[in-house]
Amino acid sequence: MAVPLTQHFFESVLGCLSEGVIIIDSSDRIMIWNAALGSILHLDPSRALGQRYQDVFSIHPQLGLIGVLHSMRMQHPPGTMVRTSVEGSIPARGQINLNLCIRLLANISQVYIGMLIVIDDRTERGRRRD
Repeated sequence: MAVPLTQHFFESVLGCLSEGVIIIDSSDRIMIWNAALGSILHLDPSRALGQRYQDVFSIHPQLGLIGVLHSMRMQHPPGTMVRTSVEGSIPARGQINLNLCIRLLANISQVYIGMLIVIDDRTERGRRRD
C-alpha cells in the first residue's frame, strides 16, 4: 500500500527534522515554517505564516537573511540550488552560525514559483570545536 502524501504527512515529516525548513511562494510570502526554524531563530511560526519573508526576517537584520534571499532570486535562474552560511547575534541566543541550502523552485516551464530554504544550525558544533 502506498503512503498517502497528505498535508498531515508532510507536517509530520517536517516536525521530525532538526533543521529549519521554510517555503516561500512567488510573492515572497511564507507558506511553510517548521517548528525547528522557530527554535533556531526564536520566532513564533504563527506570526510568520502568510507574511512576507522580508517583514519576518527584519527582526534579525544582523543575520543578513533578507539580502541573501533577495540576491539568490535576482542572480540565479529558477531550479538553482546554492549553499551558503550566515553568522550573527540574536538576543535570545547570542552568536549563531547557520548553514543555508536555498533552492529556487520552478514549475515544469521553468518559471519561478518560490524558494525552499533548509537551515542547519551549526552554532553548537562550532562551540564544541573551540
